Amino acid sequence: MQSRRILTLGPDNEPLWVRLYVHPVGDQWHSVIVADGVPPPGPDAVKGIEFCADAPEKAERLAKAYLGLSDPTI
Repeated sequence: MQSRRILTLGPDNEPLWVRLYVHPVGDQWHSVIVADGVPPPGPDAVKGIEFCADAPEKAERLAKAYLGLSDPTI
């Protein structure tokens, strides 16, 4: 499971650290955004905001686009 710590803006436009995890689930790749300090998601756990795609790069790009850090179509 890959993990990145990312600085973004929270709901009140305050700096907010989050963790982005990318991991395989079956034949799909999932990216999960959770608050910094929250344990990583387990294989059957549902927490945070989750995106899925057919490649790890695509799953990560979808999560970063949600955070306003990239264009999901690139």
